[in-house]
Amino acid sequence: MKIFPDTVEIITNFIKSRVADAESEGVVLGLSGGLDSAATLSLAVSALGSEKVTGLIMPFHVTESVDLANNHAKSLGVNTVTININDIVSSYKKSSDLYSEKLSEGNLHSRIRMSLLYGYGFSSNRLVVGTSNKSELLIGYYTKWGDGGTDFLPIGDLYKSQIFNLGESLGIPSEILTRKPTAELWPEQTDEADLGFTYLELDKVLYELERFSAVDKISNKIGISIKKIAKIQGLIRLSIHKRVFPPVCKIGLRTVGLDWRETIGTK
Repeated sequence: MKIFPDTVEIITNFIKSRVADAESEGVVLGLSGGLDSAATLSLAVSALGSEKVTGLIMPFHVTESVDLANNHAKSLGVNTVTININDIVSSYKKSSDLYSEKLSEGNLHSRIRMSLLYGYGFSSNRLVVGTSNKSELLIGYYTKWGDGGTDFLPIGDLYKSQIFNLGESLGIPSEILTRKPTAELWPEQTDEADLGFTYLELDKVLYELERFSAVDKISNKIGISIKKIAKIQGLIRLSIHKRVFPPVCKIGLRTVGLDWRETIGTK
């Protein structure tokens, strides 16, 4: 999927506005060695300059992702801080058996990283930048209050397929561009294997659903089974709670999250 010619300009202006409105000293973001965080890092540097951007590298096990993230940040002149979360995870697991399952521990990793990002953000008066894309946001492929915990999302309205094109235009290193998307939750884990479809298949379906196309027409148009489309629709429905403000029981005249209207950036 292509991106509009002015996409980079729109996103960099968005980043500048968010930082200025918050009277912040800059931004901090988690660097995973993946495409989304690399693209977001490059955009943040373009918007603010490298001195106002810090990258946190937070591995559980040291893998190639650490070098990929460090090398890319170094090429942009960005300061990085590396914090190994292994001991923090172990302390949780020693204190409770609530994280004995693979997925629950994966969520714990993500929430620990979010806590570290906000700790750094608080101590340095910096906003936490999220790196999720539109594909992941729509199907809930992220951890609530983990990598979903962020102050703003520069690439959140771009499908994963568009991020590849964006990455090429930003000059993201080829070893990051060609790497299979993975959260490194366990050895050999990949996003597409977890999902059961490729990002290209997902994005084609989401693109048509965004335009209210009927399921049978989507299937005929892009050659994807109705069963697979139904699975994607199910993921969208099941993850609604991740995309909305926590529901408030309405009692008063105007209720937070319902009809108390406000927009970030308005004075």
